Formats: sequence, structure tokens, C-alpha cells
Amino acid sequence: MTESRGLRAELLGGGILLTYLVCLVTTTTEGVHNLLFPLYLDHYGFALTLIGTLSSLLGVMRLASRLPIGARYRGSRAKDQQLFWLVLLLVSTSGYAFVHGDFALVVAVTVVHGFAFGALGTINLAVAIDQSGGRRAGAVMGWYTAALSAGYAIGAFAGGAFADRIGIEATLLWLGLTPLAAMLAVWFTPPIPESERAAVAPGIALWRRGLAAFLGIDGRVWLAFAIVLFLNVLSDSTDTFFPLYGTAIGLPVAFVGVLKASKSASATVIRFFAGALFRFLDYRAINFWAVLLFAASTFLIPFIVGPIAGPVLFVVFLGAGLCRGILRVTSAATVAELRAEGRDIGLSSGVYNSGLDLGAVIGPAAGGVLSAAFGIPAMFQLLAVGSLIIYFAVAFSSRAGRAALTPSFRSRIPADR
Repeated sequence: MTESRGLRAELLGGGILLTYLVCLVTTTTEGVHNLLFPLYLDHYGFALTLIGTLSSLLGVMRLASRLPIGARYRGSRAKDQQLFWLVLLLVSTSGYAFVHGDFALVVAVTVVHGFAFGALGTINLAVAIDQSGGRRAGAVMGWYTAALSAGYAIGAFAGGAFADRIGIEATLLWLGLTPLAAMLAVWFTPPIPESERAAVAPGIALWRRGLAAFLGIDGRVWLAFAIVLFLNVLSDSTDTFFPLYGTAIGLPVAFVGVLKASKSASATVIRFFAGALFRFLDYRAINFWAVLLFAASTFLIPFIVGPIAGPVLFVVFLGAGLCRGILRVTSAATVAELRAEGRDIGLSSGVYNSGLDLGAVIGPAAGGVLSAAFGIPAMFQLLAVGSLIIYFAVAFSSRAGRAALTPSFRSRIPADR
């Protein structure tokens, strides 16, 4: 107990709460942007195809930022990197109020915004892991992912409330200044000491060093990448096409909204308790069964029909949210554990976060193609099975991945060891 309290005090003294605040503010800003961006474009008469293209551009730029930013991350210069990208996030959110719908300027601001947010996501995860040293991974990553999720919710709520009162452009202008609070938190965060690094052999080209680092990424990182790719392919395809399916089987639009809200709420709440759960159960076993249950929750959707469809779907969506929330924590904890082994975490953070972005791009696109070819019910099932096959293929491709496939709770290796 004394050791646990000492470690908790050490983490708090290392600025982990300030980093959670930075994460919360960053995703709050993004939550505002996500809600108002399509409305802003529509206000200036952009065609639906252009709105969709520009929204996709945000995802592409987030994805493009992950690996180069992760490769350049160093704990000793993290504060400067955070401050730089927070400034650009502020400028590229408030900036929409000044470009007044000019196409070229909107594209430029969108490119900067997507890249800046992607960069901050990669850096913030690496900072949280460095501050914890990979210890108490379950609790640290639970609160980290909860801060992200809470920020999106706060941003969407605040963005809608302010936009109704002062207008879309004014809301982007003033709520776009919220990164100032994150900058203040970064300023007061204690610096992270530089970790020991392997000496670089002279005469080796930069691209060769980068390729060697990429090829040397631990198999557990690729497993975490596969988990979040799996999560977002299924989540984003379901979020896109379930409203169409739900209303087609007679569910009210309001109830479809309740289902989505219950999934989001359960995914957020479970993250706060993940640390306590991992102290008693092997997180690898939790991970194994949560992957199977999340796939099953999507696969079963077309079988739920008739008068009891509403209550049963509510339970299914609630369970899917719990699985999603716990998998976000276990996957991040898998990456965090590498820091406890003395490994660099920047590139691993970039790879992990790129799985989220890639899933968000692939999910709706694959869902659209499969729905057009086989129908929406079959699409749910095909994506559930296909994503599960990809996950296990990645897991079995490395010794570390195979070791992480632990269905039994009896051989307990808590994430909070």
C-alpha cells in the first residue's frame, strides 16, 4: 500500500494531471471543430461532395502526421513540440472565422488543422507514457483515454450551445482559443528528462535509420495498432450506416440517437474504472474476450428484430461501448508497457494512433462498398468477421503478439504491475 501511494505521488508530481488537462482541452477543441466544420461549409454553399472531401482531408492529414511526428518525438523537447502544435491548432480553428468560406484558404486551414491535431495526439500519448515510465499502465491509460473521450463530449456540447447563440463563425473564433488553456498547462508541466538512447552509427543515411527504426517496432505495438484499427473500422461503419438500418426496421430516430449515446457513454465511463479492474485481472485476457465480444455485438445486429428489438439493441450497444472503452485502454496500456522496458515511445505512439485514423477512413468506405453490394445487414456481419480475421492474423504474425493472446484469467499479469 505504501509503495502504491508513493508511486501515485510520483506520477502526480511528474505532471500527469496537467497532461490529462492538455488532452482534455485538445479534444474539446476538436469536438467543437467536428460539430461545426460541416455546418460552416454548408453555410458558405459548399456542395455535399466537397464537404465530404474536405472532411476526409482532415483524416488524411491526421494520418500523415503520425509517423513523422512520432519519429521526431523526444521527451526532453516534448514541451516545445506541444506548444508549437497547440499554437497551430488554435490558429487553424479560429482561422475559419477569418477566411469567410474562400475555397483555397479553407483548404489550407483544414490541412494545418488536421496535421496539428494528429501531431498533438501522438505527442500527448507519448508524454503521458513517459511521465508514468510505463508503470500503472492500466490506470494511467484509463484516465488518458477518458480525458480524450470527455473532451470530445464537452466540445460537441459547448459548440452546439454557443453556435445557437452567437453563430458558427463566432463560436469557431472564441472556442478556438481554448488551446490557450492547454498551453498554460504545458508551461507548468515538469520537463521530461531525456532517456538513454542507442548510439547512432556514423555514416548511415537518415532514411535508413528511419526505416530500421520502423522495422524494429515491437510486435505488441502492431497488435495495439490492429486493435484500434479493428475498433474504428467497426465503430465508424456502424455509426455511419446503423441510422439507415435502424429507421428501416422501424426504430424512431430519437431511439437511434439513444443507442449511439448509450454506446458512447458506456465507452467513456468504463475507462475511469479500468485501472482498478486491471489490478486484479490479466489485461491480456480482458483484451482477448473484449475483441471477440465487440465483433459479436456487430455481427448480431441483423438478427435482432421484432417487438423486442429496441431493448435488446440497447443492451447490445451498451455492451459494445464497454468493450470499445476497455479495448482503448488495454491497447494503449500495451504500448505504455514498452516504456517500462526502456524503449523509445515516440514512433510507437505514431504507429498506434495511425491505426485509429486508418480505421476511421476504411470503416465508412468499406461499409459503403459492402452495403451497396450485399445490403447493410450483411455488411455488418462481413466487416465483423473480416476485421476479426485481420486482428488475429496480426496477432499470430509475431511472438509478442501470440503471447498476448491469453484467453485464461488464471495466469494473471496485471497491467498495473
